[in-house]
Amino acid sequence: MQTAIVELHDVTPHYYDWIAQALDLLSVCGIQKYSLLVVPNFWNETPLYKHPSFVKAILATNQEIILHGFNHRGGTLKDTLWTFREGEFSGLTLSETYERLKQAVEVLLEATGVKPYAFVPPAWIGNPHLEDVLYSMDFKVVAYRGHIKYLDTNTSYPSPVITFSNRPLLSFFSVVLGPAFFKLFKNHRLLRLALHPRDFRDRKKVKLWRYLLSKVKRTRRLISYEEFLSESRLAPSL
Repeated sequence: MQTAIVELHDVTPHYYDWIAQALDLLSVCGIQKYSLLVVPNFWNETPLYKHPSFVKAILATNQEIILHGFNHRGGTLKDTLWTFREGEFSGLTLSETYERLKQAVEVLLEATGVKPYAFVPPAWIGNPHLEDVLYSMDFKVVAYRGHIKYLDTNTSYPSPVITFSNRPLLSFFSVVLGPAFFKLFKNHRLLRLALHPRDFRDRKKVKLWRYLLSKVKRTRRLISYEEFLSESRLAPSL
């Protein structure tokens, strides 16, 4: 059966209210398995350990926690097609990549007690050093916009992402094309749906997410990154 991973990105106390709305929507749609992509210190202003009630709330979901950068800020000019000042790992040197990931793991572990095994870079943008550093730190999986990579075997698995842009002009086109992309990717074994807190400023996006989440629940088996990791070990032809 075809599978899907539902991801809630940018999980940070900075977006507390929108995160709550997203969790409510997932519940209403009957999505009982999803991944929380946590930013340990969003914009260098919101460290998790200063917000214990938020941490308690996300741990209470009993869903897997995936590391999603450290502060979610940065990037280079060439990344502006995909993001605006959120490609945190783009352009970092080897030592900068290591220090950024080390900080991220330390803050996440201190606040939640979770040692991450999977990493999704902000805006799905990495750098030439990222995978080597992740592997050296015992990460097992890194996920980009078009594929997921199992680091132990250096094997990539096609996995397109459905998401909505929150930049003014691109936002309109992403909403219009959302259902079309769902049909376009229907034959892929593994599909990812990436919700962002800022989607919940827009009623059209919330309505469309309700439709897409309900549809994916009917047509695909929902899995976690942990299950993907287990199944990909057994089925490298995924």
